[in-house]
Amino acid sequence: MLRAVASLVAPPLCALCGGACAYADSICGGCHRRIRELHATRTTLPSGLEVTSAAPYEGVARELVTKMKFASRLTLAEVMAERMIRAWGATREGWMVSVPPAPARERVRGYDVAYALARLVTRHTWAQVAPIIERDDGPRQVGRPRDQRIADPPRVRLLSEKVRLPTDDLWLVDDVVTTGATLDACAAVLRDAGATRVRALTFARAV
Repeated sequence: MLRAVASLVAPPLCALCGGACAYADSICGGCHRRIRELHATRTTLPSGLEVTSAAPYEGVARELVTKMKFASRLTLAEVMAERMIRAWGATREGWMVSVPPAPARERVRGYDVAYALARLVTRHTWAQVAPIIERDDGPRQVGRPRDQRIADPPRVRLLSEKVRLPTDDLWLVDDVVTTGATLDACAAVLRDAGATRVRALTFARAV
C-alpha cells in the first residue's frame, strides 16, 4: 500500500527507457509493446549446434542486454527470460547448462548473466539447472573480430571429472550468440563427457 501511495508522488522509472511506469511493473507500457513485437529465431551454427533465440540482437533486444549487463539492471533478466520461455516452450523438459563467464568478468560485474537467465527459465518450466562447466580467463570476446573469436575460443572444462552429467537433452543458456565460438566450446566439452544431444537457448542472436 505504501509503495502504491508513494508512486503517486514519485512514479517509479522504467528499467529500460527511464520513463515513468506503474509501481507494480519493472518496465513501462511503451517498452512492453516493443518487446511483444520480438520474434524468435532458430538457426544452426556451422558446427551443427542448433540455437533457439528469443529475438534478433537489434533494437529493443540489444537495449535489454546492454542495460542488464552494463548498467546492472537485473530486473530486466526476468523480461528476457520470459521471452526465452516463449521461444523454447513452457511445458518442455530438459537440463539448462549456463554458459560460464570469464572469472574476471564475473568478479567485476558481480553476477553471472547466463546463470541468472537459466534459473529464471527453469523457475517457470519443467527444466532443471545443471551448472557443470567452468571457464578460464582469456581474451574478452566482446569487440574481437569474428576470425579471432573462432580461432581462439574460450577455454572451457567440467567443474569436476566426477560430475554426474545428464547425457540427453542438454541446453546451453546464454544472453547473446554472435559467432557461436563460446557455445561451440561448451558443447564440445559436454559431448566429450558423454552428452548425446546438446542444443542452445539464448535471448538474442546477432544478425
